[in-house]
Amino acid sequence: MDEVKVYMSDPSVTIGGESSVLDTVKLMRENKVGAVLVTEKGEITGIFTETDLLRKVSADEKPMGSTKISSVMSKPLVSIDAEEKMLKAFHEMQQRNIRHLTITEGETVVGILSIKDIANYYIGKFANKKEALVKEDSSKAEADIQEDK
Repeated sequence: MDEVKVYMSDPSVTIGGESSVLDTVKLMRENKVGAVLVTEKGEITGIFTETDLLRKVSADEKPMGSTKISSVMSKPLVSIDAEEKMLKAFHEMQQRNIRHLTITEGETVVGILSIKDIANYYIGKFANKKEALVKEDSSKAEADIQEDK
């Protein structure tokens, strides 16, 4: 249950490499995503993220309407296999200082894992531990009451 395939998002939000940054940002807003995969000739060749927008477009004052997304996307893709554990994905993101990983099965991209997905995974892990501790404490308290009788 700790495999990244359980927590990844569908990679369906894509845009062609000839598209403008402006069109890409609008697509991201419409789909409420922080990253889109960039395709060229039917192949996924890169990823464009909110961080790319800030560092490669806004900070360099590039015109969003005329800048091609392929010129500011991140490439090559950083990927891990869908069967890998969430801890490995988190470590990979941390080591590379990135917020998105593409998830693959063989050579095929099957999903995207974001830092938000990692956070949700760990929140779930901690919530489960908290529930177990509360149950354990309740059981101990009940046992103490029974001993006092």
